[in-house]
Amino acid sequence: MSERIKTDVLIAGGGIAGLAAAIAAKESAPDIGVTIVEKYTSGYSGKANRGAGIMVTLADYKPEEFVRYHADRIGKYLNDQEFLMKYAREINNNVEALDRWSNGKIDRDEKGEIRTVKWRSQLRGVGEDGVYDFDQSNEYPWTLAAIDLDFLLNVRKTAVKLGVKFIDRVGIVDILTAAGGEACGAVGFGIDTGEAFVFEARAVVLATGGQNYRVMPMWACARGEGIAAAWRAGASLTNGEFGSFYNWTSPHNFKDEMGVEYGLYNDKGENVGARHTVEPHPDIDPYSLAEYYKQVKAGNGPLHYRQDENVMLPFTRSMLGSNAAYFKRPFANKWWGKLIFNGATQEPDDVIMPGLVGEYGAVKVGEDFQTRIPGLFAIGEVSIAGTRCFGAVPAPPARVRGIAINVMTFHGRAAGPAAAAYAASVKAGAISDTQAEAVVKRFNAPLSRAGDIPVNDFVFEIMKVMQPVGNSLYRHEARMGKALGRILELREQMGRIDAEAPHHLFGVNEIDATLLCAEMFFRASLERKDSIGWFLREDYPDPPDDLEWIVIENDGGKPKIVKEPVPIERYPFKPEM
Repeated sequence: MSERIKTDVLIAGGGIAGLAAAIAAKESAPDIGVTIVEKYTSGYSGKANRGAGIMVTLADYKPEEFVRYHADRIGKYLNDQEFLMKYAREINNNVEALDRWSNGKIDRDEKGEIRTVKWRSQLRGVGEDGVYDFDQSNEYPWTLAAIDLDFLLNVRKTAVKLGVKFIDRVGIVDILTAAGGEACGAVGFGIDTGEAFVFEARAVVLATGGQNYRVMPMWACARGEGIAAAWRAGASLTNGEFGSFYNWTSPHNFKDEMGVEYGLYNDKGENVGARHTVEPHPDIDPYSLAEYYKQVKAGNGPLHYRQDENVMLPFTRSMLGSNAAYFKRPFANKWWGKLIFNGATQEPDDVIMPGLVGEYGAVKVGEDFQTRIPGLFAIGEVSIAGTRCFGAVPAPPARVRGIAINVMTFHGRAAGPAAAAYAASVKAGAISDTQAEAVVKRFNAPLSRAGDIPVNDFVFEIMKVMQPVGNSLYRHEARMGKALGRILELREQMGRIDAEAPHHLFGVNEIDATLLCAEMFFRASLERKDSIGWFLREDYPDPPDDLEWIVIENDGGKPKIVKEPVPIERYPFKPEM
């Protein structure tokens, strides 16, 4: 085993949340030692530079308007409104911080003001200067800014200037705890060599991403290893039943499509999606996805997408596509131009289907992002549902396109200083050699056994369980029970995975994490016997009588379900009775 590496604050994951935490920690406590360990390469890793580069901002709206809208229209009052208010008050500050850290990568107009456009605005025309003009008179109490997609490289440079240390191409796989139960470090491995690394730290921040089940290629990088590491260390999970986000996609290229519901037809030529576009319609709704399931089951599939009936298309093309007639982002416009062109060349027909994105990130955290394990913090998609901030929706995008980058920045800005303060207040816990060696043994175990199933083949078996809408979105006890049974069956077969190299070992570790997330997703889903927000049950179609959060406590490594009442009486916004 290699020599130990010491730091005050260890951050696992160098995407936007991890970078934000590192910078915020150093800005709050310049003398604190901060190290980011990234499985790939920080500045290129994570999802923030893979998407549209759209970022929510409040502009002149009030935080109270944002919270009221989300609690009522989106989260269905399953929100932790105190957490949501804390976030809402920082939305504009998150934009300004990220612009500063990225050296001005957020698009501004000729006056130097951040250029914005509201979601779902309708295109009115093009001005003499060639700039698109939008009708922005819709009800959403937020608007959108845009950041160029190469911004994380500049954010990394800012972190380097502040003294943050980076170790790339090393993946953290487990948390180490001291005799008192507090986090005291982690074990990681080189993805190229398999070399083991032991990190000693006073505080550990998990920023390794959520679980997306690798179905939709754009988000395949999020594989849930941090969630599994937190669980093995003793963390609890919550709100995981909502981790089932879908996008419409072509089966030929898996490119995301927005607004499909407006032109969604069955094979008999009937528009079956329009009735599910009742305003407000901030993003894809679960009811059109459930309609897909019903139509296919009735023999009316495949379903078709008539693009010319999509009223959102002019907006999404002009805002998110390669057209630079509104937002000026050279790198993003070039990237999206290639992506959209390549996708369009692989669409031989108009067949459309739901593609599972997932967005499972259920590690339960408190207001400072600390888990139940002292010294262990979880941020970004690891805990985005676990904050319970957004309520009865998958988060991100929480049915609000553009919110993810802002939320991840907020997580880092809040957790970085909290982790730094914690690290400054405690002595480093003693690492157990026995515990570290056990992690190494667990990770390397597949090398010592003969497997007959390639890693990717095993991944496909998990996809077969998670992708169907009837399992993961429009749910029924019988289907979910069967799906959970198959997940548990696959867990029993993990000894058959073939692993001959470090990459294969990481593949096995990722599969273990994927199976854990899938298991906990179905266990939580089976416990929620109602339909609310994004969560739909065919066998329990009515809304709940009482608002409750479902928590999966870690009882010696075994799941224990607890239902926790939402303290709606102390929140400012309450459902009408």
